[in-house]
Amino acid sequence: MSDDSLAKIVDSLVEERKSERKFKLLSRVFFVILLLIIFYLSLSNPMDDNIYQSEHTAVIKLDGVIASNGTINTETTLELIRKAFNNDLCKNIILKINSPGGSATQSKIIYDEILRLKKNTNKIIFSVIEDVGASGGYYIAASADKIFASNSSIVGSIGVRIDSLNFKSLFNKLGIKAQTISSGKDKLILDPFQDLTEEHKTHLTQLANSIHNEFITDIKISRDNLIKDDIAFSGLFWTGNEALSIGLIDQISSVYDVNRDYFNNSKLITYNKKPSIFDNFINSIIMNHMRNNIGLYY
Repeated sequence: MSDDSLAKIVDSLVEERKSERKFKLLSRVFFVILLLIIFYLSLSNPMDDNIYQSEHTAVIKLDGVIASNGTINTETTLELIRKAFNNDLCKNIILKINSPGGSATQSKIIYDEILRLKKNTNKIIFSVIEDVGASGGYYIAASADKIFASNSSIVGSIGVRIDSLNFKSLFNKLGIKAQTISSGKDKLILDPFQDLTEEHKTHLTQLANSIHNEFITDIKISRDNLIKDDIAFSGLFWTGNEALSIGLIDQISSVYDVNRDYFNNSKLITYNKKPSIFDNFINSIIMNHMRNNIGLYY
């Protein structure tokens, strides 16, 4: 092999190595930039604080299942509501509700806190149910001065449920035996591998009825006895038109109707931070987790 040929091969190898190093460097730079963009998008809030510096109506979106780690929970929801109540330039508040319900406790806490905040302000707070305002979603809606919904909205489902699964029969067929050590004779009341005794069924029914009665009492007080039929508390749900005839809502209206008819087309500002890709991913995991776990729900 001649010296010229060898030199050409060496030069070719050197150039190839340079190209590889350049490609690796560019790939790393691109990856770092991508991570920074994703991180920024996950933390950024599209709401500029400057937009709060003029008179407006706050729109607080309540979308999804109510749970301590769900999209609607006491911490994030009440933070937004307090922000609206404490802002002197916020003249009115609209709760924009799309929720099938969820945690009885979270719903009750949010309801009670909104009532407490209303005592110290002249702000008007309205609830507008869009697709669904059921169970705990309706409970929160009832904390407002008026409740609105669309003709086809789903409203109601005022009731309490206690969910559990029983795998005993299936495990027996598979030859699988559960082994659980517990203290307290009733500790395994909702164990998925044990049958409910009549005593346990009675206890759980009393528990559900007690919470249901509290739910009914709050709704009757908040609706100022506008409910025309106790069927409203049966756990059934209705369209907006039917809910209006029963007394569950005050009027058929959308957010835009309410703003035009009651607030003179005021400036609407949504207080919620737009969820990031990561938020949506985590929320989907939470929703699936809730569906597969035992709990007491509205």
